[in-house]
Amino acid sequence: MSENLKQEIQILINKYKYGDFSGVLNKCSLLVKKHPKNDFIWNLAGLSFQHTGDNQNAIKSFQSAIHINPKNNSAKNNLAISLKNNREYKKAEEILANLLKEKPDYFNALVNLANLKNDTYFFDEAISLYKKAISINKDSPELYLNISTVLQTNNKMDEARDYLFQALSLNKNFTKADQNLSMILNYKNEENDEHFKNMLDKLNNSNLSDLDKVQLYFGLGKAFEDKKDYESSFKHFEQGNKINIKSKKSFIKHYQQLSKDLKNYFSKLDLKKIKKNNNDDKKIFILGLPRSGTTLIEKIISSHSKVSTVSEIEYLYKKINQNIFKNQKFDENNTSMFIEQNIHEHYNDFLKFYNVKNTYIIDKTLTNFWYIGFIKIFFPNSKIIHSYRDPKDNCLSIYKNLFSNNEAWSYSEEQIGEYFLIYDDLMKFWNELFKNEIYNSKYEDIINDHEKKTKQLISFCGLEWEDNCLNHHKNNNPIKTLSINQANKPIYKTSINSSKFYSTKLSKLYSILDKLNASN
Repeated sequence: MSENLKQEIQILINKYKYGDFSGVLNKCSLLVKKHPKNDFIWNLAGLSFQHTGDNQNAIKSFQSAIHINPKNNSAKNNLAISLKNNREYKKAEEILANLLKEKPDYFNALVNLANLKNDTYFFDEAISLYKKAISINKDSPELYLNISTVLQTNNKMDEARDYLFQALSLNKNFTKADQNLSMILNYKNEENDEHFKNMLDKLNNSNLSDLDKVQLYFGLGKAFEDKKDYESSFKHFEQGNKINIKSKKSFIKHYQQLSKDLKNYFSKLDLKKIKKNNNDDKKIFILGLPRSGTTLIEKIISSHSKVSTVSEIEYLYKKINQNIFKNQKFDENNTSMFIEQNIHEHYNDFLKFYNVKNTYIIDKTLTNFWYIGFIKIFFPNSKIIHSYRDPKDNCLSIYKNLFSNNEAWSYSEEQIGEYFLIYDDLMKFWNELFKNEIYNSKYEDIINDHEKKTKQLISFCGLEWEDNCLNHHKNNNPIKTLSINQANKPIYKTSINSSKFYSTKLSKLYSILDKLNASN
């Protein structure tokens, strides 16, 4: 390698370290023309594509690196990550298994295979792989966080908490662990005062990045709320949201247009003329806004002996998004061709990668509310359950929580309110179009009249009654969601009318929600 190329590559590495991924890609596109057989450049380009969310180009780049150098295990490992991100689980697993066959202690491959097993609900295998990775490198706090996440999914909260404390013992400024702990601990108990004080000290005294501070702001917001100090609670939530929204993209205009396009398209569509798959689908779609009570419904129904859940897999939502747009705009021609596809079969094939054994399967992808019309075409005999709650309580709860997506709307008073209006209007359209085919489940009704509403839910799903469904908190079926800790508790009423504690704090949001009353 020439001295000049070494300098060029060092510039690339520096850009990558500082997060200038577009700069890396621009530079790589020039360098690969001069040095097309340099696998390091192709691998770095693939990593940069990964960071920008462009899985397809990441995959092509890693494949190019491997073609040039079949012994480039780093590129193989990275290719497996992109394939997993692209839901190509079988290909990803084959690559990782081969890497581990060749080198059983390959740390990165162990972790990535564990992540894949976690994604597809093979939790025992995931934990075993994470533990093996820890035996190789005991100083990685992320591994302890990963194990804790799996344990939380399986309702093993005490063990999950211990792993988070272990993560913090390795790196006291690993604030993701702090925020995760805040969701498990109840700070009205004095035994958790030490962690509460540690979070305060870190926020006030540590030289943390903004993203690390966001974790603490949300953790402390929840802690102060447990202590019923709503003034301090809101200040921390507000600060966390202000920082977090800076790095997020706003899609409100996109969603406003999408809602119009969907209503226009399905208003004209003659659903009777569309060839439907009339198999006896035992699919249960639970959908709605985040923090609307969907997890409680999921826990109740999955307590039934014939029901499994794959939680928020997002398969249909992403599949539909990939097929109904052209140049980032809703395209009726693309959509009409798409609804002729055998998505029912593709979806069932995709579910085979998951560790689910029961006849009835819950898909709790919340954003499926956008595409109820497509679900009714592809799965006409499925059950659709829409969960909703008091708008102010719902929107406040969204404002108080961290989400894993890159969207701005959940961190802004105004955007939460606008998104809620779009959602509410679209759900009214779907309910009018599919009268009596959507079960609208009000969170407050399930809480206040639990047995009656639970029996109605089970009946709507076409299931015979089982008493287990009244004891959802004893159900250890895996649930992947922000609300897992709350959903694992017996029925409680403290979330009802919770917005009263912040009634003077979210005036912009609540004024937008007042439009709902004006339109009704």
